[in-house]
Amino acid sequence: MLKLSDNAAAALASIREAEGIPEGHDTRISAERQPSGDLALRLEFVESADASDHRAEHAGTEIYLDPILAEPLSDSIMDVQSGDQGLSFVFLPQNPEAPPA
Repeated sequence: MLKLSDNAAAALASIREAEGIPEGHDTRISAERQPSGDLALRLEFVESADASDHRAEHAGTEIYLDPILAEPLSDSIMDVQSGDQGLSFVFLPQNPEAPPA
């Protein structure tokens, strides 16, 4: 099951506060298959997650995953990295010897 790092949970809380997102809104990651076959991910705050979504939680921070992402991200940790364009969320393997998602 997808796990969240402390840094990812804190970043989501900061985004929620900075954007004035109501506490009742869910954090959802959805996917769209690209012509190349790759998945493009979208992180959004929604009024309520889909009933079919999978749930991941860390220290009170919940993330809902589009069902198409449940398997590909099942052995990943959602983390945050700082780069030239600011913060970005990354998915790292829970087992460092496994290939990244």
